[in-house]
Amino acid sequence: MTTQAKVLLALGSVCLASCALIAPSGEAVVRKVVVQGESYNLSQLTAGTWVAILAGAPKPVNRGASKAELLRAIEQASGCKVTDSDYSRQGQQLDAQVDCGERMAN
Repeated sequence: MTTQAKVLLALGSVCLASCALIAPSGEAVVRKVVVQGESYNLSQLTAGTWVAILAGAPKPVNRGASKAELLRAIEQASGCKVTDSDYSRQGQQLDAQVDCGERMAN
């Protein structure tokens, strides 16, 4: 291996390593809940949007717990009122829009 190739390899490694050090500061906090015997992960995407997915292997959410029970779990986790919801990702995710009153940032 030539010296030039070694230098390029070293520089490439440094660049990749520095990318690994930069972590997104706004990563979503996942709250694990059990609804009707099924484990779900709830997370906040924005100030006004929460999602629920089944924990473990991807599978449709709309075949597990009732939508009403999942929405109640989102309201409890968020402390906000669900105003609208729908399934996305081919039924693997329940998206809920919430209203947090004056706490809502965006």
